[in-house]
Amino acid sequence: MNRALAASWLLLALHVPLAAQAPPQAPPEAPRAAIAAGMGVEYIAASDVTDLVNVTALPSARAPQFRAAVEFFGSCAFPLAGRWMLKLELAYDLSSYTVDGAFGPASWNMHWTMPSLILQYVLVDRGVYNVRVGAGGGYHLGALAEKYLSLDDTFTAGGPGALVELEANTAFGDHLYAFLGANIRREFVGALRDAGGASPGIASGGAGATLHAFGAGARLGACYMF
Repeated sequence: MNRALAASWLLLALHVPLAAQAPPQAPPEAPRAAIAAGMGVEYIAASDVTDLVNVTALPSARAPQFRAAVEFFGSCAFPLAGRWMLKLELAYDLSSYTVDGAFGPASWNMHWTMPSLILQYVLVDRGVYNVRVGAGGGYHLGALAEKYLSLDDTFTAGGPGALVELEANTAFGDHLYAFLGANIRREFVGALRDAGGASPGIASGGAGATLHAFGAGARLGACYMF
């Protein structure tokens, strides 16, 4: 009897550690290549342009530093190693000011064309949804169109830009996902010049006006994962 009881305890002692071990987990799936497109809203502070506007505007029509901008974007992303991805993105932001000046209405329309290379890291991937964080930048182009009295001119510039972003995708099906995103940008698009080399004005630092800007915004779109 004692031998049978001892054997039972021995079998139990051997069995419990094996049963307590967690089952092996499958390695996470590699990120999938994807294309995405959509639009968003950015709040942009382009201080030199705001200064130009406020020099012309009546005191009661002065413009705030931050201005809403509409953004359109498209991107394609490719998996690298592990949870890393490389994304190529083209974004287009546009915004405008219209104010009452001392001699009538005045308007400024500005836009940025922003191709960027972005390195992403997949924070969460549950199949039906994923979350990524990324950072990158590129050489960006901008333009400012100014109309006031007899002046009707367009000024252009180029320079580096950088961003950090947060992206989330949630599934509608096996391949189609909703795209939700947020980003913060810093643009160093340089001195504005027209076709004749003229500047639209002098910035507060004494140099020609630029399209330097800081912005933050949110996006909504669709994503297709292969």
